[in-house]
Amino acid sequence: MSDVSVRAATVADVDEIQEVAPRAWHATYGEFLPAEAIDAILDDWYAAEEIEGSITSERSVYLVADGESVAGYASAAPIDAEDDGQEAQLYAIYVDPDRWNDGIGTALLENVVGRLAERGIERLRVEVLADNAVGVSFYESRGFERTAERERTVGEQTLPECVYYRDV
Repeated sequence: MSDVSVRAATVADVDEIQEVAPRAWHATYGEFLPAEAIDAILDDWYAAEEIEGSITSERSVYLVADGESVAGYASAAPIDAEDDGQEAQLYAIYVDPDRWNDGIGTALLENVVGRLAERGIERLRVEVLADNAVGVSFYESRGFERTAERERTVGEQTLPECVYYRDV
């Protein structure tokens, strides 16, 4: 992974994030979600103005793994906690499938955690579809503990989803 560094995303990265997202999403969810459902989510969540808003928000941490081009991205932001601790939600961490197992996801996660810790965040939450074996394995091997299961509607399907937490 020596050819990749993690840095704060800029609006100049939007096009490359939009190139990575469909490859990562279809590789991650293609076995259990219809392509049309994935494409609808991508059209909604990865519209240029949505990404730009997250990148420029003072609340968000939006990072890219950058070598010759963007190889992955991650985003997180604080959420209101019910207890005394500060929590954040990890909204996205996706890596170009051609770069899976290169340590990019881990580097993105470690950088997100470090930046959140600097802000006084104590716990990180992530929600993962239970059928996302890649995601479940990734988070569990990096210290996240499953705290709840629930159902999530994606497109026209209702799927089991797991909620994970870990200390920052």
